[in-house]
Amino acid sequence: MNQEAWEEALEHVIACLEAPPHPETPEGRRFDEALRQVLDAAPSSSPDGDPAPALLDDGLRARLDDLARRRAPHNPFGDHPDGIGRTLGMDLGQS
Repeated sequence: MNQEAWEEALEHVIACLEAPPHPETPEGRRFDEALRQVLDAAPSSSPDGDPAPALLDDGLRARLDDLARRRAPHNPFGDHPDGIGRTLGMDLGQS
């Protein structure tokens, strides 16, 4: 993704951030795609392991990550962000 396309996706996400469209509408699917593009194209480090210039500040990145997690399709293994647990198929750490 080039810089111009990334910036356009970021502008769309920011414009809808306070009231994101419902995920099951065409506008919601467009928003989710733009959100994925913004997060996928904003690396926290360069390929050689050096820190990359910050494209998103930490607060905005955390907010977008949280929003993307909440808008993701329902996880059949529960709400644990990493999916199923290591051995039993669920996370019992919070039980």
